[in-house]
Amino acid sequence: MQIKFISPDRIGAIISIILGCLSIVESIRLYPYGNKILTGDHTFPGLIGVLLVIAGGILLFERTSKEKTKPVLPRGRTAFIMIVSIGSLFIYCLLIEYIGYFFSTMITFIYMIKIIGNYRWIFSILISVVLTTALYLLFIVLLKTPFPSNNLPF
Repeated sequence: MQIKFISPDRIGAIISIILGCLSIVESIRLYPYGNKILTGDHTFPGLIGVLLVIAGGILLFERTSKEKTKPVLPRGRTAFIMIVSIGSLFIYCLLIEYIGYFFSTMITFIYMIKIIGNYRWIFSILISVVLTTALYLLFIVLLKTPFPSNNLPF
């Protein structure tokens, strides 16, 4: 016998609502550090929390149709691209500590553009350099956000 109320969608909705409420609580806790209602450290967690609660509520009260098909797992090249993308992001997390933000981001961009977009190497390298430099200028130079630097001896 299967309980109809408990479904993967409803479990995901409940988890989404719980995480949204936790995010809203964190936003309320951070509110005194902000300058105004829409500027400060509390704004982004509050926005994410509200969106999670709304999306969870919609998913929780959505009527389930009887004609739901089972999800089909990707196969072939699509599955390969998904697995390689996830693996390269894990490697990126490890690389950023050793060779710093700029070089690890550039290497990961090259690899992801080449694998996912199936572009030529020269185009992948060019786009990677442009994107990495733009992100470096935005976050490190303009916004003065500290990112990991390289620990290499040279």
